[in-house]
Amino acid sequence: MTNDDGDAIVERFRAAAMGMIDWSDALTAMTSVTRARVGQLAALDDRGNLMFSMVVGCSDDEQAAYFAAGGPDPAINPRTRALTMARPLRCITDNDFITQPMRERSAIYTGLFRESDVPICAMVRLETADDSCAALGMHRSASRGQVEPDEFRFIDALAPAISAVVKASMTLGSSLNRTSLVTAENLSGAAVLLGESMTIVAVSPDAERFLRRGDPLTMRRGRLFATCRHAMAKVERAFACVTADSADWQGAMPLTFPDGGRSPPLTADLCPLPRRTSGPLSGARALLVLRLPRGSTEPGDTRLMAVFGLTPSEAEVARLLVTGVPLAGIATRRRTSLATVRSQLKSIFGKTGCNRQVDLSILMLPYCGSAQ
Repeated sequence: MTNDDGDAIVERFRAAAMGMIDWSDALTAMTSVTRARVGQLAALDDRGNLMFSMVVGCSDDEQAAYFAAGGPDPAINPRTRALTMARPLRCITDNDFITQPMRERSAIYTGLFRESDVPICAMVRLETADDSCAALGMHRSASRGQVEPDEFRFIDALAPAISAVVKASMTLGSSLNRTSLVTAENLSGAAVLLGESMTIVAVSPDAERFLRRGDPLTMRRGRLFATCRHAMAKVERAFACVTADSADWQGAMPLTFPDGGRSPPLTADLCPLPRRTSGPLSGARALLVLRLPRGSTEPGDTRLMAVFGLTPSEAEVARLLVTGVPLAGIATRRRTSLATVRSQLKSIFGKTGCNRQVDLSILMLPYCGSAQ
């Protein structure tokens, strides 16, 4: 492992953040250089719920076994628990938080970790902009032995740069590869990527749901519009200012959108983006981040969460099922995998006592009347 190896890996993570390569490519490179069998990039929200988990180096069955064994649960998995309490940007290994006798008494160590041949792990908690917990894990096979000092130092040295990239991507949201991350929309803030003439290059799921309401911002013919003429003129002036070729704008330009029925009014930040020569985000000139109330959900979703104890993601899946959207369509709409939707449906069945989708629809229909 050399400085060149580290630079190459960081550049891969940066390229992934810009949408130029898949995030799994960057994670695979990190896994290879550190001689790990499995690489994982994951995040938990402030309540300990898994927001996303991208894994390379293992099969779909092994990933399913991870969830079945309670891998994301801090109460079950000592590794997850250690990360939630760890100091950011400091690499830790199993030896830092669990003794060998304790491992022999741990069901997940004697079961999942032994069966998947990942008894050793080097992990680092990444910095985030909120109370979530993001982490990078390098899981090693028994044949590789303990983490060597040079490998430990290598991970420790790369942690700040990788953390900065992941933190920025969690804010941007749309640059995260939605085909690789589980429920990546939970990471996506209400963000809109704007190209020339304020055309919409990409929009996060939270922002898309908000724009569908049509006030005070909406989408028309592929462009961002403000319903108030005065607010529209203000947005256009701000966009021209931050994207001018001669501009040297630093930071974000705050915007306010008055709305007669909204208290307080909607606020947002407009940020310039660096020029990109290639990749799916190369047409983006500015990023508009909407400051929506935390935890904003559809009315029907709120009712389903309250009545059946569903998570926000499960509530949205259930509502879409009730409105007639097939599982594959839900995966497409939520920009996640079909396997993830099936896993969420299984959890919904467990919480409601239903065994069939038709029974679930009958049970939940009264609570979804205004959600369509």
